[in-house]
Amino acid sequence: MAYALVEELRQVLDIPPEDTSNDVDLQRALDAGAQWIDWFTGRSFGAAGAAQAKTWAATTYDVVPLVDLQDAAPLVEVDTDGDRTFATALVPAQYQLEPLSGPPFDTLRAWSTPPTGTDPVCFEPGQLVKVTGVYGYADARGRTPASVSEANLLLGARWYKRREAPFQLVQQPELDAYARVGAQDTDVLQLLFPLSRPGSPGAALAASQLADAGTPYGAAWVMV
Repeated sequence: MAYALVEELRQVLDIPPEDTSNDVDLQRALDAGAQWIDWFTGRSFGAAGAAQAKTWAATTYDVVPLVDLQDAAPLVEVDTDGDRTFATALVPAQYQLEPLSGPPFDTLRAWSTPPTGTDPVCFEPGQLVKVTGVYGYADARGRTPASVSEANLLLGARWYKRREAPFQLVQQPELDAYARVGAQDTDVLQLLFPLSRPGSPGAALAASQLADAGTPYGAAWVMV
């Protein structure tokens, strides 16, 4: 699902509101941009929507890592037999969602000493746990962050206009010259770096650029 509207992209591209002839192409560009944003940041955005069932693997005897769970009362089922049937359902007294300031939550932690009358839980590393709930990263208002919507519009405009430069070259008539389309949009990267999860392509690229910035005399040569 795109993080911006076709109507907004029309405004960015100065397409008259009444001209809907290219809406299919505009929507496709926005959808492609949203998919790239999810891949780059390692997460999806916006908490609205139906519950989803996602499967996670326990990393220790008491920890199952999650990504942006918004639901404070999810359905938690454990694959105790290794056959992916998830036959064992946990009750809220058997686990805790973290951080305590959430949502969003990024950890499901089993209680080794649950209340009396409740069985303790102990995971095996690699054991699969299915957590059904609402997922997505949202801002303090519960909406898609503004930087994500802006990045989606920039990518949508870029990819919609990309067909005008099939060989990665765009003509600049006023200069009687051609310019090569850059491989990356630095504005999009700057918008998404702060929201990129550890281990995501965005976090890796941000760390790489930070390391290059600290290299004496720069990390690249420029011919003048």
